[in-house]
Amino acid sequence: MRKMLTAAAMAVGIAALSISPALAERTLRLSLQVSSSHPIGQNIDYFKKMVEEESGGDIKIEVYDSAQLYKGSEIPQAVASGAIDIGLVLIDEFAGTVPVTGIFGVAFMFPNYDVLARAAAPGSEVRTIIDEEIRKTGARVLWWQDYGPVQLLSNGEAIRLPSDLKDKKIRVLGKPSGDFIKAVGGVPVKIGGSEQFLAYQRGTVDVGMTGTTAIETRKLHEVMDHVTITNHAQTEFLMVINDKLWDSLTDEERAILGKAAQAAEDKLRSETEANNIASEKVIAEKGMTVVHLTPEELAEWQRAAAPAVEAFIASSGDEGRKLVDAIRVLY
Repeated sequence: MRKMLTAAAMAVGIAALSISPALAERTLRLSLQVSSSHPIGQNIDYFKKMVEEESGGDIKIEVYDSAQLYKGSEIPQAVASGAIDIGLVLIDEFAGTVPVTGIFGVAFMFPNYDVLARAAAPGSEVRTIIDEEIRKTGARVLWWQDYGPVQLLSNGEAIRLPSDLKDKKIRVLGKPSGDFIKAVGGVPVKIGGSEQFLAYQRGTVDVGMTGTTAIETRKLHEVMDHVTITNHAQTEFLMVINDKLWDSLTDEERAILGKAAQAAEDKLRSETEANNIASEKVIAEKGMTVVHLTPEELAEWQRAAAPAVEAFIASSGDEGRKLVDAIRVLY
């Protein structure tokens, strides 16, 4: 009997050792405000599949798209409080509490994709400052999603010069884009990404502001008939995870999520420029007039928007100036 009990105890011990905490099943809920068919949604699906494959199905990602659970503006608080595990956030949504995140909305701060990619690269001075500041809110950045440049939408006639915006109501993404609109004489109106279609349809604003891929996937070409390619700001989305949840994960779980996050980030950033060009072609085929500015017109926009840079520095202090200087070194 003693031998039997010893053998049984050893069997139980071996079984217990074979059940690693890293292999325990875990389900993470993820909220985003765009559809699964959107390039950002497709990138999240890539991350989900990789995590589930790398974990052998032990980590599952439940995706709630199209703002089923939370609007974009609600995500920072939802993730920080633990109401949702992972969420998609337009970086500007953090600008109210983390002013330095507004740098990507500062008009004409990034002259091309190369400067943007180097500024947003893992380990860069710009990214390190921003990630550390966001972590103070209770959310940790998993990966950055490059969405591409921001354009201006209008009805009836094209927007070509800053004077065309004077006294008009313009949709903005946050404070930095609002400062830009104020600098050129317009009236900023903050409207969430998922609320754009109705806002344009109802005339809540006179001029829209978004990327070309959003025009296509949100069917904004049905309610706006002109888009001016200003490339005046860059749209970065962040995938953030509750910081306490991250700390509770095993080393193996963090490694799996980190690997998938980096792969998803690299994939999207390599595709963004092509995605925007492709969307520009699609919306033109659907009847939208695509306007490209002359070098002289673009220079006039840059001169008019210059006060927005100083407004950013004034609101974000020494850290903001440090970011501006770090980006300009990359020119």
